[in-house]
Amino acid sequence: ETSRAIAHHELNSRSSRSHAVFTIYIESRSRLESEPSYTRSKLHLVDLAGSERLTKTRPNGQVEQEAMYINRSLSFLEQVVVALADKKRSHVPFRQSKLTHLLKDSLGGSCKTHFIANIWTEPEQMEETLSTLRFATRIMNVPSQPAPNVHYNYALLLDQYKEEIR
Repeated sequence: ETSRAIAHHELNSRSSRSHAVFTIYIESRSRLESEPSYTRSKLHLVDLAGSERLTKTRPNGQVEQEAMYINRSLSFLEQVVVALADKKRSHVPFRQSKLTHLLKDSLGGSCKTHFIANIWTEPEQMEETLSTLRFATRIMNVPSQPAPNVHYNYALLLDQYKEEIR
């Protein structure tokens, strides 16, 4: 949190100026040394900076530039989500931004994706709330086929095959 940029604008006195991605790698092995297979998992915890309507937040200088980058990044993420949900599309534009490229293996495919949407309850923020809920709905439409990510210790497997042959 200390290296995360925070700035002030009309709607939020402590607005984060970037997305945050925290990745945890997990490896699960059997307690039996003779078991050649193990499972690897990756957990991305992503905190997206909220999109900003420049007319509402009225940012200046650096904060305005950051808002434009945030909005562009979120737009690229939405394009990826729309492409993944459309079964007719053959190309998914993962390489448009660092965020979409980083999350490529977590969006759709063989993983589980959970999305938590934070929304405003104030009536004057209804437009942002509806936009967030529409995005969450698009995320829900991304198909996935969760499957274990099993790997093998080939040296151990080779030793087991040698034993079988003898």
